[in-house]
Amino acid sequence: MSENGKYILNMSNIEKSYPGVKALKKVRFNLKAGEVHALIGENGAGKSTLIKVLMGIVKKDNGEIRINGKSVDIRNSQYAYGTGISAVFQELSLIPDLTVAENVFLTRESTYLKTIIDRRLINNETKKILEKYKIDIDPNATVGSLTIAKRQLVEIVKAISINPKILIMDEPTASLTQIETEILFKIIKDLKEKGTGIIYISHRLDEIFKISDRVTVLRDGCYICENKTEEMDFDKIVKLIVGRDVELYKRVENESRIISNELALKVKNLCKHGVFNNVSFELKKGEVLGVAGLVGSGRTELMNLIFGIDRYDSGEILIDGEPVKITSVNSALKHGIVMIPENRHTQGLILLHTIEQNMSLPVLKRFKRFCLLNPRKIRNYVNEKIDQYNIKAEGGKKITNELSGGNQQKVVIAKWLATNPKILIIDEPTAGIDVHSKSEIHKIVQNLANKGLSVIMISSEMPELLVHSDRIIIVNDNEIVGTLNNPTQEEIMSIIMKDKIKQSKVQRGDR
Repeated sequence: MSENGKYILNMSNIEKSYPGVKALKKVRFNLKAGEVHALIGENGAGKSTLIKVLMGIVKKDNGEIRINGKSVDIRNSQYAYGTGISAVFQELSLIPDLTVAENVFLTRESTYLKTIIDRRLINNETKKILEKYKIDIDPNATVGSLTIAKRQLVEIVKAISINPKILIMDEPTASLTQIETEILFKIIKDLKEKGTGIIYISHRLDEIFKISDRVTVLRDGCYICENKTEEMDFDKIVKLIVGRDVELYKRVENESRIISNELALKVKNLCKHGVFNNVSFELKKGEVLGVAGLVGSGRTELMNLIFGIDRYDSGEILIDGEPVKITSVNSALKHGIVMIPENRHTQGLILLHTIEQNMSLPVLKRFKRFCLLNPRKIRNYVNEKIDQYNIKAEGGKKITNELSGGNQQKVVIAKWLATNPKILIIDEPTAGIDVHSKSEIHKIVQNLANKGLSVIMISSEMPELLVHSDRIIIVNDNEIVGTLNNPTQEEIMSIIMKDKIKQSKVQRGDR
């Protein structure tokens, strides 16, 4: 193992081109043993391409990779693993029907008689890692039975189980609760002490400052700079990423904006057997109501009831003071409710369809005459929306999967706002999105509220929630445990953690 502080990876003059696009232009990156080196930039800056080159998933056109001073040709991912490189990608690579242990040791199974998997051995080895980091997951549980947050932890355990010299982490906390994020940071600290070099990719700049030693910034496929993290500040990093000043967490007040005392939505004693019990809250007309809580607290599940994805057993939903019965997504849409889902890839978009197909889907009736669609009207409508929402694409015929995360999110927003809703529910509006796109989406939400739309915004990013919400409700363990006006992050976390302690005492039988 290399000594801490010595270079274990040098990537120099790395180039990669695709038809019509130069993804990497003479990019350089280096990594020391026992450090966390953050790789940051906007979506489309070249981070993923560089990492895929290092992992052997993509073949570079030019440049050199040296590991421990030796030039290597990483031809595929198996070769990368053989040289001690492991990765935790944003898109999970687990197989739901296999157990946790089977996923951790996939392709590396211990066998006897050369054919039979030694399940006792792989279970015990997996259990050792889980217990070492106090991760409460059964090695025998099928991955499909776990929450998204726990699946992410399994992905991390799988990556570290090979004792890597170089570990790549791409947005590792995107699905983690605060408690699980702390577990991750303990894992990182342990790996650093062992001499593992960690490449850390995240759009959450607070994490970059908390755990990284150095930062490399990419922009438009080019190397911009490398600095010690301690020599950087928030504004400087944002400017380097975008190439100009961006005000990310600043709310622009509109003097003409009025939050009415009238209620757009009232939820009264909503119940779902085994999940929610007598949940109540209110949303005013023209208000942005923030929803805080840890991942898995019930925030999304509650909104799924209101949007008709799941059905509630009892309780009442009132819109504009009138009781309504929401039994499906269609009934929610008829009453003027839309929801931008947490996962745009699986719930918000049909990725292999075009922008045009995705964006026009909820409003196809507008373009129909005598049972036939008018392609010209659809094209003109979509091009207008592409301009309105500043979606970076050559036109509506662009396949949605080829867009950056921020542009995909803007397609989802444009798609649902086309229905002219009264109430917008937006779940994790900027998850996995670069700072420039975040700023644009924040402005979209502000403008909608300024025009009188009522917005419910769920977010795990506290600065986003605090700056852009008029009021915040706090959800924990499928209950609303607090409602605050202009709170601080400390006040929100205090309520959540007090409630956690209270639950723990009840479960132990303490008085």
